[in-house]
Amino acid sequence: METGQPFLMPNRNKIIQHNELSIHSFANGFSFCSKSKIDFLPTNNDQKEFKKAFEELIDYYPKNTFSSISLVHFEDPSTFVPKALFDEANLERYLKHYKTNKGKSYFQYDAPDQSNLVNVYSYPKKVKIILEDIINDFQETHYNSLLSRTILNIATTKTQLYIHLQKDCMDLFLTMDKSIVFHNRFSVLSEDEFLYYTFFVVEQFKLESNAFDIIFLGKIDLFNSFYNAIKIYHQNIHFHQEFIIGKLAVENHNAPFLSQCFS
Repeated sequence: METGQPFLMPNRNKIIQHNELSIHSFANGFSFCSKSKIDFLPTNNDQKEFKKAFEELIDYYPKNTFSSISLVHFEDPSTFVPKALFDEANLERYLKHYKTNKGKSYFQYDAPDQSNLVNVYSYPKKVKIILEDIINDFQETHYNSLLSRTILNIATTKTQLYIHLQKDCMDLFLTMDKSIVFHNRFSVLSEDEFLYYTFFVVEQFKLESNAFDIIFLGKIDLFNSFYNAIKIYHQNIHFHQEFIIGKLAVENHNAPFLSQCFS
């Protein structure tokens, strides 16, 4: 059974505000998201040429167009640590199971007030250097902090498996009684890999068939084959935010749900 409306999020929870520029940093480039448009700037191996192109894109917008600028990191996965156990001195240690470039990575964390989890992540130092050279003031966060906030706002007391699909990967969040009990990012290049990782989590937590909901974050044509594949094995499927994602938004952003849902 598919439903959409019960999982819609009120406007007050939007993340990208009306007069904000949100720059989304991926391993292969940057998406510039505003209310009016989305642009993508691929990473250039020539640092000087890339910085010049970055400056030109920023200068495209008239001065004082935006009241604030945010940077959202998508480059690498993150990990959640219970606040009661968190120690800022151990940021690199928390990410030991993920590949990080020692000496070339910057370690950061988000600690949202409404959650009992701290989100720890890393990203290339060159990203921060480029932005600090060009933009004087910006707020930064990791995309999983945005996803977890969304999920905690809509989670119920039921067991729910939230799926966020990106180009070539997906994020899985398992919630029980309105709390996140599991999260991970998996590389996914086919429907078979998508099903394998999804039901790997189901098996690990011994979830009985149809005793839990699967909720996709967004309903996007690009991922129709994944939706159809899982319908064969599970009935309780829902979509949070059923809206049309424009073709250009998909082409210019690796995570279409986060390209427009919050704009």
